[in-house]
Amino acid sequence: MNLCHRSFTVTGLVTFMAVSVSTFVTPQHVSRFGSCRGKASELSKKLIEKQQVFWPELSSTNGDDTAIPTSRNQLTSDQALLDTSCCGMTAPLAPSLDHIDTSLLPASSETDNAVYVFPLVVSPKNYTENFCLRGFMRANRDWVDEQILKYGAVLFRGFDIDSAAEVEADVRALEPNLSNEYRGTSPRNTQEGSDFVFSAAEVPSHFPIAQHLEMSFLPAPPRRLFFSALQAPHATPGKKGGETALTDFRKVYRDLPPKLREKLATKKIRYTRKHKEYGFKPEFMTTDITSLKGWSDLFDTHDQTLVEEICRAEDTPMRWEGGKDKKLFVSEYNSEPFQYHPDTKEPVYFNHAQVFHWSTFPAELFHAFRRTKDIRFLLRSISTGLVSFVTYGLLRRRVSLHVSYGDGSPISVREMGQIRKAIHKNMVFNQWKTGDLLLIDNFSTSHGREPTYSKNRKIVVAWSQALAKSNDPVYGGSTA
Repeated sequence: MNLCHRSFTVTGLVTFMAVSVSTFVTPQHVSRFGSCRGKASELSKKLIEKQQVFWPELSSTNGDDTAIPTSRNQLTSDQALLDTSCCGMTAPLAPSLDHIDTSLLPASSETDNAVYVFPLVVSPKNYTENFCLRGFMRANRDWVDEQILKYGAVLFRGFDIDSAAEVEADVRALEPNLSNEYRGTSPRNTQEGSDFVFSAAEVPSHFPIAQHLEMSFLPAPPRRLFFSALQAPHATPGKKGGETALTDFRKVYRDLPPKLREKLATKKIRYTRKHKEYGFKPEFMTTDITSLKGWSDLFDTHDQTLVEEICRAEDTPMRWEGGKDKKLFVSEYNSEPFQYHPDTKEPVYFNHAQVFHWSTFPAELFHAFRRTKDIRFLLRSISTGLVSFVTYGLLRRRVSLHVSYGDGSPISVREMGQIRKAIHKNMVFNQWKTGDLLLIDNFSTSHGREPTYSKNRKIVVAWSQALAKSNDPVYGGSTA
């Protein structure tokens, strides 16, 4: 991979390891929060327990509570209709805000969160089987919309969601038009009972997945994401790992070094995607996790003509390479590294460089070791780091999904370390509980997977229809 200068010698390996180590300093979050709507009841506190994640209160840039100009609420006055829409409950509670508690997840040394943190947690005030989540979602869409915009993510906890079909029904109550078109990098499978709910990632759970905005490299990424824990990782007191961590990418934009931010804004980002017909197997034999998905999985077809038609429809440049058979899918294009949030107009770090760069896999493994103290992550970080340095640093080969500056020049290991430092500084961690439903604003808040050797983790995901990026150039200089 051509990401290193020709003079990149053994000294470069020392630099790479040094940057990786210096990047993962334990974040010290210092922030104050305003009051949160409602006070958690004793039972809600038991449901929340020792959960964790950090986020300061965010306020809308327009300074008022009317971020949603047109009501999306669908109040249900007909009791029969309410019963039908709530799994046949004979006496569901009225879908009122009076029946919920809201809170922020508490600080905890077990997850590195220094203060109370986002996402906003919504739980039943007095838990009852007659609380209908989808009825609540349908009747209070405006309120839920506002909370997602304000906090970046909202976690519904304590509602006993236990199937993909139920996830879809609850999510559709808020977001009726879901999408099942997926052009991302992780292998995923649809779940029984739904055409719109997928496994979050069909890669080994001990593989870290770096923080990212879903499909941010596409012209039109999903507007929102919906994760649910059908089976949470086995919880061991004091043990970390397996979280779907979150990061405010508006903060990442602000925390980048000004010179690097300006360089990114000026040069742009270039993505080069190369997919063979089939993904690489077995997974444990590769340091290039972006090679695990072939173009036949990406487009759900082996017909190259159909792939070309799909790419034309989606305005995706592509070509075929690979000798006589021409079976290697190649897509190369430049993209803005930052975007303005469609509602608040705040600048957001909005690209996949931290995912596609060759140094990411060993660096994220080392970050996992720093958090969990699991020696297996350290050993894997060292081994993959050495192999990656030789393969992509010295030999200058490219990973399947390659990222560079828009002029083709490499993003250096040191620069990637600076980007990663800004991300890890703002990461927050939430231990899943079975039945959780997490709603994410994909235009402000990233997600990623902290690796774990727990084998019983089952996280599923759905996503909304896409929203075209504005691609208005964002000034990359000082934010002062």
